[in-house]
Order: sequence, then structure tokens, then C-alpha cells
Amino acid sequence: MDLSLFTLINGGHAPWGDDLMLLASALGRGGFVWISVALIASVFPRYRMAAWRVILSIGLTFLMVDGVIKPNIDRDRPFETWADARLIDTRPLTGSFPSGHAASAVAGALSVGRLFPVARVVWWPLAAAIAVSRIYVGAHWPSDVLAGALTGWAMAWFVLGGRRIVQPSPIRAGAPAVTRDSAPPSGATATP
Repeated sequence: MDLSLFTLINGGHAPWGDDLMLLASALGRGGFVWISVALIASVFPRYRMAAWRVILSIGLTFLMVDGVIKPNIDRDRPFETWADARLIDTRPLTGSFPSGHAASAVAGALSVGRLFPVARVVWWPLAAAIAVSRIYVGAHWPSDVLAGALTGWAMAWFVLGGRRIVQPSPIRAGAPAVTRDSAPPSGATATP
């Protein structure tokens, strides 16, 4: 399954696809895009704490992937074990399992999605492109990417306090807004 999916994604190349996947891979290197968004957001006091959570999510993910899992598993990369694998990016020096790009992409999309929920429609496709790019460029097996994505999800979920990803709106659609002035405290009656 790993080899057939790798062959499907890595096997077909076009110049525009190569450029697009190399760009996605570059944006994902070291959590660059997510850290950039967090640093820009941290300028504004309203977003500062959430921005630090993004950076903490990426940092913890990096430590888990590159400091704990990769050195202990040390799996060979596709281009090292399979003759038909096509590597079009720089040759990575670490083990293959799990994908650090995929881990930081999912951790970043999850935590930046909490920071700017309206833009989740941008963050998640970007995370998916970064993750898939690692198979396309020949640096990772699909199972590396899946394991990286799960690791990134777990690390961000931990940093974000394990809360639900989509926070319920305090005001339901169609329900009248209740303000402090319009609603009496529980058990009290309104006075004219």
C-alpha cells in the first residue's frame, strides 16, 4: 500500500507540479509559514497569547519528531531504498519516519486555525499541500506523512489544552442576543 501510493504521487511529474510542490515543501520547512503568521499576529495584543501557542505547538512538534521519534526509528527514505523513487528536492540527512513537514503543517494548521478561525479554509489546504509535497518530491513514504500528521495533531491538541477544534458560538443562529442589561440573573425578576 505504501509503495503503490508513493508511486502514484511521486511517479507523475510536470514542470508546473514540480514548482508548486517544491514551493509547498519550502513553505513547510521548519514550520516557516506557521511561525511567520504567529510572529505577525503577536504584534497585536489581542492575538499575542494565541500566537505563542502556535510557536509552542510547532516547537513541541519539532522536538517530538526530530528529537525523539526519528532518531529511535531511523527509517530509510524512499530514494535510499527504491530505485524508481524520484527525488527533486534537497537530500534530507535525517531518517524518514515521521515527516517533520507533515507534523508541523498539521500542528500549524490546527493552532493557526484557532488563532484565525475564519481562514481555516486557507490553512488546511496549505497543510495538505505541504504534507503531500513530501511524497511528491520523493523525500517521504505516505506512512511517514500520516504518522507526522498524527504527531502534529497530538502535539497541537496538547498545547491548545485538548479543547474542541471548533468552538461553539455563544449566540446560536436565530436566537435573540441576551445582554447583561436585558436578562435578569437566575432566580431574580426584572424590575421596571
